[in-house]
Amino acid sequence: MTTIQITMPEDIEAKAEEVARQQKMSLDEFMTLALVEKLSAAIPDSYLEQRARRGKEQAFREFMSEVPDAPPDDGDTL
Repeated sequence: MTTIQITMPEDIEAKAEEVARQQKMSLDEFMTLALVEKLSAAIPDSYLEQRARRGKEQAFREFMSEVPDAPPDDGDTL
C-alpha cells in the first residue's frame, strides 16, 4: 500500500468524514473508493468496449421489439 497526503478545504474534509461515518467506513476507505470510482469513469473498461463492439443493432432491435408497449410503473416517471 502507498500513503498519499492530500490538502483539501476543511469543509470538504468534514463532509467526507460525515459521509464515511454514514457508510460505516474509515475516511481512508471512503477516499480510496472515491478515487476508484473516478478512475473507473475516466478510464474505459476494455471488457465493456469489447462487448460493445460485438453488439449488433438488429439483434438489439429484435430484443426490444418483445418489450410490451406499456406506460411506466408508478414511481418510474420523471
